[in-house]
Amino acid sequence: MPVFNRAGMIAEAINSIQTQSLSNLEIVVVDDGSTDDTVAVVEAIDDPRLRLIRHERNQGIPGARNTGLAAARGDFIAWLDSDDLARPRRLELQLAFLEANPNIAMVGACAATIGTGVKRKLRSAPGRHEIIRPTLLFRAAFKQSSLIGRAAILKNYPYNPDFPVCEDLDMFLRVSADHRVANLPEVLMERRDHAGQIVKQQAARVREFKRPLFAAEFDRLGIAADDTELDRHILLGRLRRRAVDREFIDWTERWLTRIIAANHRLRVYNDDGLAYVCALFWARACNAGFHGSDRAYGWRRLARSSLSLGLFNREGRYAFAANRAARRSL
Repeated sequence: MPVFNRAGMIAEAINSIQTQSLSNLEIVVVDDGSTDDTVAVVEAIDDPRLRLIRHERNQGIPGARNTGLAAARGDFIAWLDSDDLARPRRLELQLAFLEANPNIAMVGACAATIGTGVKRKLRSAPGRHEIIRPTLLFRAAFKQSSLIGRAAILKNYPYNPDFPVCEDLDMFLRVSADHRVANLPEVLMERRDHAGQIVKQQAARVREFKRPLFAAEFDRLGIAADDTELDRHILLGRLRRRAVDREFIDWTERWLTRIIAANHRLRVYNDDGLAYVCALFWARACNAGFHGSDRAYGWRRLARSSLSLGLFNREGRYAFAANRAARRSL
């Protein structure tokens, strides 16, 4: 558990691990040079399973994560950020999955968003490796706070200090390129929504560091993407309810069709998995068009494009069933 200036949250996060149904564990808290009362709060917790490691100066997220990674002594390593909470059976269920699936290196789970004045909502995660890999071409496919993996593997994938943000996406890409990974279709952690989150404070910086990561993935597909295409692609991965115009929808269809064609030649990703993921982001682009002044255009494009068929293939049907299961656990 890396932490920096979270005196008001760290105790609750630690307690969510202390009260796990799986009790044979260690809790490694890495304080990354906090200047508030974080250290005092942790030191006041009486639990022999708890170890506090202190950085004299702030080293940033990758440095704090790597200190914890190196210090962990168990056969499995799980993560929890200091502003998040683990549900009581999280570690038990994930460990059982890893023991039953020895070919899986790392598994995450879905999350529920919580926070003052925030409506509880599902933060789903793609379940199968065949969907996770192509999802990582667009955005992070794991909730960092939900991850648990085999120590013998994870210790070979330290976080890159050259990525002060997006260090998690970089690690996800490297691990999933070499090993099979998964997410459980169940909410096993709760993620706080608050103004202090990195993704909210440093949105422009996040975009800056996503460019080289996605550019490298496109290189694997034989696509030389320029900065304009990369920025549009990054926007496509984070559209949510932002309105877009006809030109962006038209570009999205051409762009996704190009990605699918490139993969058909080089077989970097599972065909059905990529077709489903591209269909999902195509639907989101069309949906974003619904929020503009020309709603009918988005509807027509979604209905008429062959890209939309990917929503109903084998991986699409699996994803639909997994999402339904996750909602039941919310």
